[in-house]
Amino acid sequence: MLYVDRNPNIVSWGYEGTTIKYFDRARGKVRRYFIDFSIVVKVGPIYKTVWIEIKPESETHAPRGRARNDSKAQMTWMTNQSKWEAAKALAKSKGYEFHVITEKQLNGG
Repeated sequence: MLYVDRNPNIVSWGYEGTTIKYFDRARGKVRRYFIDFSIVVKVGPIYKTVWIEIKPESETHAPRGRARNDSKAQMTWMTNQSKWEAAKALAKSKGYEFHVITEKQLNGG
């Protein structure tokens, strides 16, 4: 948040202000997804909107190893996939970008 506050190219930003309805395949029902950040960036003469979701690295890929047999990890993965597919499709339809970033990226890794 300090980064976006201090970046002169970021015109505006909000936290959990964008809500998307999506079908959660893990739970078999329509749910609401609150995207972590919506940011408007000025790139030269162009303004673009970027939606950012922040997740732990472990939730950004299918469960591996022992976690493959963990039903909670499987449900989390399936739910995240459902959310991100809906967010990507809606962002694309609006001309926005959607990105999932992890603690590794936030820490410069």
